[in-house]
Amino acid sequence: MKIKQIGTYNGDIISTITENRNIENLGLFLNPNDDDNLDPFKLKNMQKGIELLLAHVVADSNIGILVDADADGITSASIMYQYLKKQKQDLNIDYFMHPTKAHGLTNHIMNEVSDSDINILIIPDAGSNDFEHIEILKAMGIDVLIIDHHQADRETEHAVLINNQLPDNEETNRNLVGAGMVYKFIEATDTFLNYKCSEEFFDLVAIGQIGDASDISQNEVRNMVFKGLERINNDFVRTVLLDHFGTTENLAPMNLSFSIIPLINAVVRVGTLEERNIMFNAINGIDGDQTFTVTKRKKNKTTGKFDKFEVVQSYSEYAFDVCKRVKGRQSSTVKKTMAKLDKDVDVSGGIAIGLLETSEYAPITGLIANKISSKYQIPALLLHLVTDESGNKKYVGSGRGNTKVLPSLKDWCNNTNLVEFASGHPNAFGISIPEENFELFRLKTREVVPEEFVYEVDLHLHGEHDKEAILKVEDNKKLFGGKFHEPLFAFTGIKVDKRFIRQRGSMITFFDSGLEFIMYGAPEGLFEELTQNFESHIIMDFVGRPGKNNWGGKETPQLILSDCERSESTDPLEENQEEENEITEETIVF
Repeated sequence: MKIKQIGTYNGDIISTITENRNIENLGLFLNPNDDDNLDPFKLKNMQKGIELLLAHVVADSNIGILVDADADGITSASIMYQYLKKQKQDLNIDYFMHPTKAHGLTNHIMNEVSDSDINILIIPDAGSNDFEHIEILKAMGIDVLIIDHHQADRETEHAVLINNQLPDNEETNRNLVGAGMVYKFIEATDTFLNYKCSEEFFDLVAIGQIGDASDISQNEVRNMVFKGLERINNDFVRTVLLDHFGTTENLAPMNLSFSIIPLINAVVRVGTLEERNIMFNAINGIDGDQTFTVTKRKKNKTTGKFDKFEVVQSYSEYAFDVCKRVKGRQSSTVKKTMAKLDKDVDVSGGIAIGLLETSEYAPITGLIANKISSKYQIPALLLHLVTDESGNKKYVGSGRGNTKVLPSLKDWCNNTNLVEFASGHPNAFGISIPEENFELFRLKTREVVPEEFVYEVDLHLHGEHDKEAILKVEDNKKLFGGKFHEPLFAFTGIKVDKRFIRQRGSMITFFDSGLEFIMYGAPEGLFEELTQNFESHIIMDFVGRPGKNNWGGKETPQLILSDCERSESTDPLEENQEEENEITEETIVF
């Protein structure tokens, strides 16, 4: 395990990290402001889009909103829905939900829209390149307003397109995702109407921006996210966060990444249409006065049996329970699929390839690919064979990278010139490979030879660790996100009592002097390798990110491990003793 310390530790871990990230204006970074905010009217077609939508509002038109299938799509549509209801409570708004994980104007959505009586369709976070379907909608007499952030090289005369990626924007902010773009639209509408309610939706903007992996270190985006974290206005979001953290105070961006965002994504991936509708209704206060009497179970400590009791739940509480069940179902499906795949994953090359027999698990291929990558510690592709509308066969699925092997698995796939596309983030993306190219592509993966990976850390200590530095990072956790990535610490040559090494499933924990080292998804056999010998202690090297465990009112600093191994060095105390016993001119007594 190779370790390189970035820069020099100056004694203050926070200022060291900010220096290492080349943050020139720390004050602005800690307290983002409105100075760099994009004037929304600089975005092409903004005025035209506002005028089109308000014309329909004034005319009491039937308005449709397409809800795209991810956290950004859900929040983008919700911001638009709630803003319009603020303008006119009795406005007739229909929303169109994908029954599976899909994006844009699918055939299902087109059929739903054609069967409706809407006069305008708003498409947030999608639609920029759905030219044929947009033309059909226009021929049906339906106006189309698209507010998007996906790659767009041109417009269509059949819709009003507002997209920060259009090349001929007068000014733009390419870091805004769907939720951020919808916010800019309602911000501009507020200005147009001399109205002020757009800022009520920053909590939903924060979920969308973080959920779509935008660069939240950029001042305007960071400002939006911080405002959203400071005021959780949405009842459903508040219900989820209170359950996870017990409070909505002092939230950090990463708190959303480990609570509300995976919950929304689980429902989008594997939830039924009814479950998706329940979640969307809860987020938007639709039927918000409705209550539910549900039967719950609780273990009786005296009898050891489960007692049943009834509780009355609000819509948000009921929806949260529904979402938790869906997430549990997703976890169970991933686990079962991994068990089925176990012997069928090809790891003969530098990239693992798993093949599914059907497209049944298509919505969770990314999750399963991530599990495969973690298990084998190499990039992974999970694919299934499909036949498209033209009769062409291709392998489609998801890729999940491992930066220890390749900086960008997506770029590597595209550079083979054998894929139809690999599109998304560098190490989390969708892929399509024509069947006739597949075997050659598989051979290419065998040419991938990992270079020796170097962990770049902000703090490297040998023979000791620093709990105060860990807690200080945790106290400043709101700093981290986007290009301002979380720090890694390396504590090497740490003497660990084997009695304090524990395993639970794929999780291994080490304890030393009040510090917990915890590894999730530990490689198979690691626990036995470290503990099955006659030594009472072992010397370990650890690399991980700082964390904190609050349990029973006790605060325990953690290092959440990226890697660990038996140290090649000796016990630090023995090293010191050897230095003391070394024969030199100074140690010889005549």
